[in-house]
Amino acid sequence: RAAHDLDISRSSIRRIMKELNFKPYKPRLLQALNEDDPDRRLEFSQWVLDSIRGNPIILDRILWTDAAIFQTNVRVNRHNCVYWSDTNPHFIIEQELNVSRVIVRGGIWSNGVVDPFFFEDNVASQIYLQMYKMLKDRKEYM
Repeated sequence: RAAHDLDISRSSIRRIMKELNFKPYKPRLLQALNEDDPDRRLEFSQWVLDSIRGNPIILDRILWTDAAIFQTNVRVNRHNCVYWSDTNPHFIIEQELNVSRVIVRGGIWSNGVVDPFFFEDNVASQIYLQMYKMLKDRKEYM
């Protein structure tokens, strides 16, 4: 981007950054952990191990899911952001509130990948219940 904005070659930009002893830094998003999270993770891990001993096919019956939120405010993707500096700037990315977005939820289990579900609003427990009932009706997932 700098090469385009300054109308000089990318190799010149790299050489200048090297001469200035600048290094690339990307902003990082970190998940804040609650005080009891390590205990809860250990507890869950122990439950999984105990459950496998009692029922070896228990993992075949678990649907592992996750969600990603895509904001539609044309904000720059942080993965494409690089800040050049001689010291780490420890950037923090501020999140806008109430931005229109799409929530994509997908999953995986022993029989394969679950097709994604798309939501425009917050996903309440009733919507999750409808999603899982829909999955239950699909023969390829059971």
